[in-house]
Formats: sequence, C-alpha cells, structure tokens
Amino acid sequence: MYMKNKNIPLDELKNAVVKGRKNGCNELVLSGGEPTLYPNYITELIDLGKSLGYKKYIIQTNGYGLSQYDDLIAYIGNVAEDDDICISFSVHSHIASIHDDVSGNKGAFNNLSDAMNKIIKTNCKIYTNTVVNARNIDDLKDISAYLKKFNVSIMQFSIMHLKEENELSVSFTDAVKAIRELGCIVDNDILKTEGIPYCLLHGMEKCVGESAWPNSLDIYNETDNYLHDFKQLDYGMRKKMTSCDKCIMDKICMGVWKETYGEFSAMKIHPIM
Repeated sequence: MYMKNKNIPLDELKNAVVKGRKNGCNELVLSGGEPTLYPNYITELIDLGKSLGYKKYIIQTNGYGLSQYDDLIAYIGNVAEDDDICISFSVHSHIASIHDDVSGNKGAFNNLSDAMNKIIKTNCKIYTNTVVNARNIDDLKDISAYLKKFNVSIMQFSIMHLKEENELSVSFTDAVKAIRELGCIVDNDILKTEGIPYCLLHGMEKCVGESAWPNSLDIYNETDNYLHDFKQLDYGMRKKMTSCDKCIMDKICMGVWKETYGEFSAMKIHPIM
C-alpha cells in the first residue's frame, strides 16, 4: 500500500488489505508519504491484517511518527512479540546536516535516530534504505558503520531514479562502484541493493535485493487504483537489453531503472552464460 500526497479514507485502505489477502498476499507493506503520521491507520490496518492471516508487516518510514508517538512504539513492540514486523527506515546520511538537507526537514536526523533507538529495544527487525546520491556517495562506508550500531537485518543501498537530473544526481557507474565497495565490509547476507542487475554484482549476487521480493505484488496507491500482480518491468519502470534473454539470470532479473538504462546499455555488459 503506497500513499504519496494522497489522503485515502481508512475504509478504502482496509478494503485493499482484504482484497490483497484474497489475492494471496502474505506481506503487508505500509508506505507513504509518511505512514507514521497516521498511527491509528497503522494499528487498525495491522490488526485487520492479523485477523486475515498476513504473515509479515513492513512499515517504511522516515522515523518521525515513531519518535513522537510512544503509543505507536508500544503497539508495534507488542505486535512484534508474536508476529514478523519490520521497520524500514530511510537513511540519507550518518551526518545530521546532510540527512536533514536531503530530506528537506530540519531535525529529521534527530527524529530518525530517536526512532531507531526506540525500535532496537523491541523485537522488530530493522531495515534501512539509503538512496545513493551526490551528497552521500563518498560516505557509504561511514553510513554502513553507523547503521551497524542498530543491528540491522537489511542494509539496502539503492540506485536513484529521477525523471530529470538535479543537484543530487550521480552516474549509475559511480553508484554501482561505491555500493560494490561495501561488499568487503558489510555481511552480504545483510547488504542489499535495488536497481542493480546480477551482471554488475559478480561475486555479490546474494546482495541483489529484488531477489528477496515476492513473485507477485499488489499495490494500492490511490482511490480506485488497485494494481494486481504488479511488475515494475512490465509497467515500464525498468528496462533490459535484448541480449539479456541469453543470461542465465534473465528469468529472475528485473533489469535497471529506465532512467539508468542508457548508461547501463552503453557499458556493453555481456550476459552471464
């Protein structure tokens, strides 16, 4: 479930949760915008998910609501005693000023740190996602060292995809190189990527984050817009080269973001045979 700049009535979200379970969904992901701004939505949707038989819950957050609402922390901690619940934090930097600048919110890093320090005291798993950009690309090792303090289960570094370049843009090649260098210092069972195909992660194939995704995704992101069996490749968000069909990883590889395809194709990577 994905809500960005949308105010969707709770009943409509509940209907989507019910529909997803009927379609065979086992994991419930609450994304945003910022879902923790609506703590009652989170509690009611997870309660509904539990009654329907969902097996796993992921809350994608910048940490704000978790730093503000102790009742929400208590609820999530209680759920985590018996259920698989993961809090996925967006982390732009280990330096407060950079994280705040990238997020566009003064005090964002303090809220993030406070939330992570609260969640680590529960049985929730901690996931993190860092989108590699011009402000943090030289600090990925320091960011990973900072995140290790929170005993993260997944430390993901993602390729940025923007319709137009801006001051945060970095080349696809530089981002992949920076992420690969983390393979020597971060356990490859924890280190994950998004937006990098298998052919560029030789020796680190288990780090391809998409390999752990469910085979089928259902997404609800606005009123009357329920997408069943959603695939980014089929939806045009990603692209693959024609030669990719010769690669032994073709059936499970999702390719690259369409915004990075030009640079990727120019690299003239040979399929894995």
